[in-house]
Amino acid sequence: MISMTKYYPLLDILRTSLFGQLAEVQCDGNVIDALSEAEKQAVAPMVFHALAETNVKLPSKVVFQQVGIQQQVVQRNTLLDEQLVFLMQMFQKNEVDYAIVKGQVAASYYPEPKLRQSGDVDFFCDEINYPKAIEVLQKEWGVNIESGNGDYHDAFDFQGVSYEMHHTLSHFYNNNKDNYWKTILSEASCYSVNINGCNVNTLHPTIHSLYIFLHLYHHLLELGVGLRQFCDWAMILHACKDKIDHEAIRQHLKVFDMEKAYRACGAILVRDLGLPANEFTYELTDYDMRYADKILDVVFYRGNMGHYNKRGGFYGWKHKLESTCIKLSHFIKFYPLAPSFMRNWAWGVVKSRL
Repeated sequence: MISMTKYYPLLDILRTSLFGQLAEVQCDGNVIDALSEAEKQAVAPMVFHALAETNVKLPSKVVFQQVGIQQQVVQRNTLLDEQLVFLMQMFQKNEVDYAIVKGQVAASYYPEPKLRQSGDVDFFCDEINYPKAIEVLQKEWGVNIESGNGDYHDAFDFQGVSYEMHHTLSHFYNNNKDNYWKTILSEASCYSVNINGCNVNTLHPTIHSLYIFLHLYHHLLELGVGLRQFCDWAMILHACKDKIDHEAIRQHLKVFDMEKAYRACGAILVRDLGLPANEFTYELTDYDMRYADKILDVVFYRGNMGHYNKRGGFYGWKHKLESTCIKLSHFIKFYPLAPSFMRNWAWGVVKSRL
């Protein structure tokens, strides 16, 4: 287990950024290291902004570098917001039902939405609207999509933005649980958030917060996940605290056999990121905190989406061998948190390789 002491400054600064919990921070080697780690965790713009707001004096070289990163992220978010609204208006005109998930919707729950480091635009269409969406995209944007090639989604690019169109949002490798999740999505009430002055369709916060956890945990088991995903989860729980049905979430987690996994990951939100304890779904225990430390081991060692400390590169047989070993180690480490889910997940990974 890695020493957490070196990461305390980063977590202190993130609490300031997310929840305004002021911490005494002075410019020293620990803060410089925190900024470096923040880049690996995809939270650098928020960390730099919090340091600037608390009047921490940084070396000029660091300031210039971080200002450049921040400007790029702001410009990227501006482009994504514009393109997302363009997509939404096109779907509305053609009567395609959709739900934007994660990404720009998650950013809308932050104190400073433009400082969330974003990637692509993710949206979900059910089995009725998915073929309609493909037809509209081909007609309006000239995008060529061969439906159903991906396990979760089909991807395409348009005007400098990458899109992932999901026909399913989570996969449990178990027919009963997959059908249960499908029913949850089909019965979820409508919800919208304001982006660039437009009401954009998304999932209800109860289901969206659950989905953000499921997505986070999936990446944790695969190659790793960054603090940005935990921040997304904390922000929707906080911003929508009066709208989220925690009893419904507990019921869903019981069906999925993921209560312990949810609690252990949630301990990071409360203990390390500053989410008020009364805004989380469960009352946390020492057991949850101990497993939170094991999860943070992976978070800080592997970085955002597991991109760091890889010896086998990102392609070829060495990459596949190393990825398999990483997944096996995560399976062993986190098996007690969700035994039946883990068995189904492991079998799904094996089948996908056959």
